Amino acid sequence: MRDLNALLETVRAEAQVPALAAALIEKNRLVALGAAGKRRVDKDDPVRRDDRFHIGSCTKSMTATLVARLVEMGKLDWASTVAEVLSDIRKDIRREYWKVTVEQLLTHRSAVPQNLSAHRQLFSRLWSQSATQRLQAARIILQEKPVATPGEKTIYSNRGYVVAGAMVEAVTGKTWEELMQEHLFRPLGIKSAGFGAPTTGACGHRWMAGRYSPVPPSPLADNPPVLGPAGTVHLSLPDWARFAILHLKGESEENPPLLRKATFVKLHTPPAGSTYAMGWGISQPSLAQETSLQHAGSNTMWFAQILLLPRSRRGFLVATNAGDERASGAVRRVMEVLRQ
Repeated sequence: MRDLNALLETVRAEAQVPALAAALIEKNRLVALGAAGKRRVDKDDPVRRDDRFHIGSCTKSMTATLVARLVEMGKLDWASTVAEVLSDIRKDIRREYWKVTVEQLLTHRSAVPQNLSAHRQLFSRLWSQSATQRLQAARIILQEKPVATPGEKTIYSNRGYVVAGAMVEAVTGKTWEELMQEHLFRPLGIKSAGFGAPTTGACGHRWMAGRYSPVPPSPLADNPPVLGPAGTVHLSLPDWARFAILHLKGESEENPPLLRKATFVKLHTPPAGSTYAMGWGISQPSLAQETSLQHAGSNTMWFAQILLLPRSRRGFLVATNAGDERASGAVRRVMEVLRQ
C-alpha cells in the first residue's frame, strides 16, 4: 500500500484546510491511501486513514445501486411510477408527477424542483429517519409545481432522490437506512458507514470570521435525515474504495458482484442528450482519454469527490473535513495530481 500522506500534507498546508484524505485504485485494487491534518483545528489529534468522512451527494450513486438491487429482486421496476408506488399519498400528488418513474428520479429527469427553500420551515421539523417522515417529505415535494415537463430535461434535484427513497421504503416496509446496510454495506464488507455527521474521529468545519470553526456532531452538523438518499452517508476512505471497486468491476468483469453486468451498464448510461446517469456524472476528463464516472458532494462542512475510469480500472477518492471553496479547491488539486 503506497503512502499518500506527504502529497496530502503538501496540498493541505498550501490550502490551509483542516485535513485531507485520499485513496487510489488501480486494476480494481486499493493501492494507495493517506490522510494528513487534524480532526479538529482546535485540537492536536491527527486525522487517521480509517476516519470517517461525510461524502454528501456522492451518496446518490449508492442510492441508485440500492434501487438496482431491488429491481433485480423484483421489488421495483425501472418504469415503476410515483403514483403506483406511493399510492397512499396519490391523492395529494400533482397529476404531472403521477407517471414519473424511479429511473427519471435517479437521472434527474423528473422535473422535481431542486432544493428545499420553498418549505424550509416544514422540512426543519422532519428530522426523524423513519419511513413515515420520508413519505411526508415526498408528499410535500410532489405538491410543488414541476420546473419543466417531466422527462424532457435534466435538472439536478436533491428532492427527487428523497422521493426515490420514499419509493424504496414503500415497496419494502423498511427505511432507506436499513436497506442501505442490508443490501449494500454489509454485502460489500463496509463496516464504517453511517448516516449524518460522523460521531467519532474527524469533525466537519465551517469557514467563519476568517478561520475554520469545528462543527461537533449534532442535528445541526448535517442536513435533515429525510435527505438521506440524496446525501447523508459517511464512511472511511478504505470502505468507500470498496464501493468504488464494485462499480469498476461492474464495467470490467463479466460476472461482477451484487448486480448483473447489464444492470451496471444501465446505472452508468445517461439518458439521450444528458451527461448524468444514475448518481454519476459522465464525462471525458482532459487528462484521461476515456469515459469517466464522477461526482462531488458537500453538506457545507465536508467536501468529497470520486472519479472512476472503468476502462483502465482506476479510481480516485479524495475528501476533506471542510466545505468552503478553499476546501473544494484542495480536493480538486489532490485529484489532479493523483490522475497525473
